[in-house]
Amino acid sequence: MEPDWSNLPKDILETVSKKITSISDYLRFRAVCIPWRSASSPSPRHLPPHLPWLMLPYNHHLNQGNDADSSRFFYDFSTSRIRRIDLPETCGKQFCGSSQGWLALESGPEISLLNPITRVQMQLPSLEMPPDIWGVSDVESEERMPLDIWPSRLHRGLTDPIIQRFILTSKPTDPDCVVMALFKTNWGLAFCQIGDESWTIFEAPAPDGTGNGLIDATYHNGLFYCFSFDEVKVYNLNNSTCEVMKIIIPLEQADYHLIEGEVEELLLVAQHRAPHGLSKRDQFSIYKLVIEEDGPDWIETRGIGERMCFICEGIEQCFTFPIENFQMQVLGENLLCYASPLIVEKIREDYWGWHPEDNFGYDIKMVKLPTVEVPYFSNYWRDHVIELVKNLGSYPTVYSRGLWITPSFF
Repeated sequence: MEPDWSNLPKDILETVSKKITSISDYLRFRAVCIPWRSASSPSPRHLPPHLPWLMLPYNHHLNQGNDADSSRFFYDFSTSRIRRIDLPETCGKQFCGSSQGWLALESGPEISLLNPITRVQMQLPSLEMPPDIWGVSDVESEERMPLDIWPSRLHRGLTDPIIQRFILTSKPTDPDCVVMALFKTNWGLAFCQIGDESWTIFEAPAPDGTGNGLIDATYHNGLFYCFSFDEVKVYNLNNSTCEVMKIIIPLEQADYHLIEGEVEELLLVAQHRAPHGLSKRDQFSIYKLVIEEDGPDWIETRGIGERMCFICEGIEQCFTFPIENFQMQVLGENLLCYASPLIVEKIREDYWGWHPEDNFGYDIKMVKLPTVEVPYFSNYWRDHVIELVKNLGSYPTVYSRGLWITPSFF
């Protein structure tokens, strides 16, 4: 006679569930049967922080109900396995960022948050609602400029996300959480809180409709930072102040990301480009924002300390966290892991660049950043870059791009 595993005592099931340390294993435990699910907490507090998963591309053009497949696949970095999660909430939507374990999803002018583990959703202000302007209490109606790209961008057939950078200052269940977004539009940097009716932009759009020139933005030590080619702006929501620092970016042929360093450091990660500027190289430089007597400057530094950095090209995502939080001492400190989209099947050889009929996949690589100066013609990068995964998946170029997300039940 086979044992009836579904009728195990509840206290034993509770004890077993609290011994599980993997989010994937915990989800599988709760999926066994109703008694096992009821005996385990839907919001476990004992699970340690988890290394990021790479959410793989999917066809975001298919709406729910149109035979759309709601299966979403994640590459688990810690186990090198693919995880499948059913997320019908993503049908007809594309992700534009992740933060604190939550996805930011776009569907036309509607922006929402989704926790892919718990499937809890939260709605953000619609982009159809003209924004407020930070620090201006009485905004004239003609100054409340609507978004200058939506919906014309959809009429032109463009499907890239309208949000370039997305950050939560804390879990969205926290009433003090602030949502920050860097838009690829005349809005520039904007913020809101859960329940707001509209976004608030930091600066009024230029009357001539020119762009804001912002490259990246981040939240660090209670402040919002954004930077362009020649300046860094620091916004403090608590006292409604803005500090402007004139600084020229250190390199021209590079892609840049603002990240949090150790203690109170603000770092700039520069991923070098090839001389023609069209392709990225497996080479990085790290700069630290330093305030000197003659003014602020980006000073090249050696690595990122006892932290690990994740980059996802294509959606220009970058973030760091301390390695001690993730029991990653076995790999060591000062690590950078990056996922790069590349064409794995060229359908149209007569077409230069990416064609809608081509297929793309991902390479995932990791490098230990140098702690000493590397000579220009050194083989350091060639010898220290480790290829973790090659040609992960094969997706039509009309699919969404991949995205790192740190899974969490909160």
